[in-house]
Amino acid sequence: MTAMTEPPPPRDPRDPADDETVVVPPAEQTPVDETIVRDQWGPETVVAGPVAEEAVVVEETEPPARKPPTLWPWLLALLVLVVGGLLAYFLLAGDDDEPSGTTAAATTQAEERTVPDVVGTTSSEATETLRDAGFDANVVSVPSDSPAGTVVAQDPAAGATEPEGTTVRLNVARAAEETTTGATTTTGSTTTAPTTTAPPPQPQPAAVPDVVGLELADAGRAFADEGLKAAVASVPSEEPAGRVVAQAQPAGTELERGDTVQVNVSSGPDAQQPTPVPRVVGEELQSARDQLEQAGFEVLALTVGDGEIRNQSPIVSQSPSGGAPPGSLVLVYV
Repeated sequence: MTAMTEPPPPRDPRDPADDETVVVPPAEQTPVDETIVRDQWGPETVVAGPVAEEAVVVEETEPPARKPPTLWPWLLALLVLVVGGLLAYFLLAGDDDEPSGTTAAATTQAEERTVPDVVGTTSSEATETLRDAGFDANVVSVPSDSPAGTVVAQDPAAGATEPEGTTVRLNVARAAEETTTGATTTTGSTTTAPTTTAPPPQPQPAAVPDVVGLELADAGRAFADEGLKAAVASVPSEEPAGRVVAQAQPAGTELERGDTVQVNVSSGPDAQQPTPVPRVVGEELQSARDQLEQAGFEVLALTVGDGEIRNQSPIVSQSPSGGAPPGSLVLVYV
């Protein structure tokens, strides 16, 4: 038996386009752009449908922010200029402050040197010896029994330590006075006898005594008895202050009268700093003694000749002459 199918429902004879606006679902729409559908019964209705082609979206982009100017290269260049200027200033200032060669040489402390023994030599030999040792010479003529031109004394004494360039006074024997015979008159003219000069005396030998272990005063007298002088040099030693601990020439050495021998005198275990010794060469004995004693030194006057020692006798040499511990003995020769 054939099944009966229910007939389809009768179609609505009305045309949808004449009745109302039908919105087709998106799946069934034909892709169109925005379409204005007009009907005769109502106002315009905008139907939005999917766009057939992708819409081009133009994004508004803000212009990139302007970067501030870079400053560090300029700061670095400025720093280099400042540092360079400071360096140039200090270099130029250092050149200006630097003393010239002449000034630097003048301010440099002079080197200490030992005064050589030139007593008994000629003035020319003594001057050359002193210059070789770094000293200047001041030659002074004095009356003496020694041969003319012979150095009879020096100040500072031999063995003294003095700055380079110090002037050493040299007392040089003056030539013997000329003697003339009386004049006679003959036939209206005067005849003068020729001048004669006494021959210089021959130097006398002198033997160096042994003074090691003696007090300086006794050593000075022992040298004076032999016609010699002592040049005092203070040295540190465990021996009592004022005692001779060494002598430059050994005992028995043959010298000439008037020569000088250096002796080393102990400044004591507890030696004090040396103080300046007043220079009294050329002054009278009494004045020299007063100056030395007021400075705190003891004085011993000696002579190597046969003359007397008087308060008015001029001092021809002294030792020590530079510096010595306070209370030391100073030998002065007249």
